[in-house]
Amino acid sequence: MLKTHFKIAWRSISRNKVYTGINVLGLSLGICACLIIYLITSFELSYDTFHPDKERIYRVVASLRNASGVEDSEAGTIPALPITMRNELAGFESVTAFYNYAFKVTIPYGKSPKKFEASREISDIVITDPQYFDIFKYKWLAGNAATALKEPFKVVLSEKKAKIYFGDIDPQSIIGKEVIYQDSLHLTVSGIVKDLGKNSDFIFKDFISFATIQQSFLKNHLDLQRWTFWDSNSQGYVKLAKGVTPAQMVKKFPAFVKAHVKIPPGFKTELLLQPLADVHFNSAYQDTYTRKAHLPTLYGLMGIAAFILIIAVINFVNLSTAQSLRRAKEVGVRKVLGSSKLSLTIQFLTETFLVTIAAILVSVIIANPVIAAMQNLIPQGVALNLFEPSVLVFLIAVTIFTALLAGIYPARVLSAYLPAISLKGQGAQMPNGKKYLRKTLIVFQFTVSLVFIIGTVAIGRQIHFILNKDLGFNKDAIITTHVGWSGGNDELNVFADRIKQLSGVLLVSQHRVTPAAYGHPGTYVKYNGANGVVKLDRTSFETCDENYVPLFGLKIIAGRNLMRTDTLQEFLITESFAKALGFRHPADAIGKTILTGVDVKDSERPIVGVIKDFHSVSLHEAIEPFFMGSVKDTEKTISIKLATKGKNADDLKKAIAQIEKASKEIYPNEKFEYKFFDEQIAGFYDKEQKTSQLMSIAMGIAIFISCMGLFGLATFTAQQRVKEIGVRKVLGASAANIVAMMSKDFISLVVIAIVIASPIAWYAIYNWLQGFAYRVDISWWIFLLSGLSAVTIALVTISFQSVKAAMANPVKSLRSE
Repeated sequence: MLKTHFKIAWRSISRNKVYTGINVLGLSLGICACLIIYLITSFELSYDTFHPDKERIYRVVASLRNASGVEDSEAGTIPALPITMRNELAGFESVTAFYNYAFKVTIPYGKSPKKFEASREISDIVITDPQYFDIFKYKWLAGNAATALKEPFKVVLSEKKAKIYFGDIDPQSIIGKEVIYQDSLHLTVSGIVKDLGKNSDFIFKDFISFATIQQSFLKNHLDLQRWTFWDSNSQGYVKLAKGVTPAQMVKKFPAFVKAHVKIPPGFKTELLLQPLADVHFNSAYQDTYTRKAHLPTLYGLMGIAAFILIIAVINFVNLSTAQSLRRAKEVGVRKVLGSSKLSLTIQFLTETFLVTIAAILVSVIIANPVIAAMQNLIPQGVALNLFEPSVLVFLIAVTIFTALLAGIYPARVLSAYLPAISLKGQGAQMPNGKKYLRKTLIVFQFTVSLVFIIGTVAIGRQIHFILNKDLGFNKDAIITTHVGWSGGNDELNVFADRIKQLSGVLLVSQHRVTPAAYGHPGTYVKYNGANGVVKLDRTSFETCDENYVPLFGLKIIAGRNLMRTDTLQEFLITESFAKALGFRHPADAIGKTILTGVDVKDSERPIVGVIKDFHSVSLHEAIEPFFMGSVKDTEKTISIKLATKGKNADDLKKAIAQIEKASKEIYPNEKFEYKFFDEQIAGFYDKEQKTSQLMSIAMGIAIFISCMGLFGLATFTAQQRVKEIGVRKVLGASAANIVAMMSKDFISLVVIAIVIASPIAWYAIYNWLQGFAYRVDISWWIFLLSGLSAVTIALVTISFQSVKAAMANPVKSLRSE
């Protein structure tokens, strides 16, 4: 019997190739979208879930709060804090500290030493202690976890990094080999560990022993005695003892903070424990090594996947019922010959199952190519592996769910036809209730499509706004490079002087980071004014030379520019900083002295100038007080303003080539890398741009599938009303009248969808825009434009069937009986 069902199903499917093709295509798109989104979400949710005792692993974070209650979350810690915590607080099974650092690396073997330059933005080198490997378990290929990092001048390498440094040789033979960091730090390899999977934020490949700090130049960069500076590169992780809760440990932190951390008057510092499972998703705690995923976005993707699949299933239902007129006589004959309703239901479900299987196969075939084509939107490491049990379970579940959901209604409809009526050719005349159901499905499809259309337009407007808003500085034709940032100041000064002389260069500035950057550090400020002491919360600051202001087009509204100095001597402040100190006019701040946490001598320094406010962070956040000073040793980044007047693209390329040539002469062993400043700013909104692209893709899929569903309903209606159309034409109706009559019903469905979708889309957009301190308004024309687009799409979709029905010969339809 089952064999017969499959044979008949195959014959029916192959006989209706066009409908089958549309059904397979629609379901394939829906299932493929679900499959890829499942792979993305399961990959993101699996981050660092493989660590043993993961539920007992926490990161030490802080909440820094000023007297007025303004709070700042800090993922970094004071370098000395985790080690002191290990020695003084009971309740931890293990405590580790690590410091993310970027080094130049030299491998002194072979005919010529191999040199490597670590990325300044994301370095895979850390300085850590043996306890790191107590908390995070690695597979050891050579060496011993307990002893590898106990002594100074030791380094543990990951398997991939060892192969980069020494080639594809046995890990045991690498033990004892030398690696030179920063030209003078000679370390011995004491262990090789297997790399963690791609679903981990712990990207580290070089593990330098913490004991090396006090025995080398590192002690000048990592002051383990200073308790006033919170550093995002410094991290602390703990593993709680069994039976100990986070709340029990947090109760001990206030006394610990009071004993060690130096807090300015009026400020409050609170230590907290962040669960390991939260590190990958919580963007409130920024660091230098994790790639943050946005949980609401993941949940949104799941919702999009569900809606797209439901739309595809609705499309299948509509197309299947559109064919019911053709199959009514078949049902009648089968019932006369003895087929039961159950047998017919199984038959039609078998057909649906075969179509679903075909859609699953197409989805599996195109999944990896689609992932490759969308690699800028999909996290690295996401791929379809059919041999993974969870993927197989997902595919089986989707197959069963889709086949039942798509097939049960058409099967019940077709199997319910009465043979006496069906054999007269009237089997497709369904009660009004089922007509309304079919129309409701179309309204649902276009409601979802319209939400996607409105959302895409609104998100696009906001992204255009944030990329084109006046940020208070110049961002065009400026390139930034970190070449030589980890070397000496003399070489860097020579490089800066060399490129200043190039004809294609207008200005060169040495600084720490650009005006808009994630890396602005923060500190406190104290001002002894005429009306008392004013204390500011964690203000941002920057160290730079005198060219920083003119190069980035910052506007001085009072006083003068900075002078470059070896040590901190004076400040430039923003107008919001001046207002926060209590000055009514910017000029009133000139000559006043302030105390900041940046000054190692704890001395008051004068304000020499006030600049107009600018956006030092993304438009997600409001403008906050900002100040600048000059400290030569910290100004390791170089920004270059290229000449553009009377120049073309080739001239800019030549200028950059000359800069690269100068870099190679001064830094022959370093790769010259640069980034345009406007691209760096665009990178602030990478998540939003990816959301926009995903919404556009979802919109395209939803509209395409919805249009196929509308096409199915138009076909169904044209078949049902063929005699009516013939009678109308005989009585004098024109083709235009017939097209208008048929289109009216469908357009009314789209209008209903517009009414339903508009408030839903407005609510979703409103909540999304709340994440920006500076945002566009939700304009009425977005809804009007989206509605007109949907109506146009619907008209184009149904026009084929409407015109075809209007142009048909009425004689043929009226003599069919």
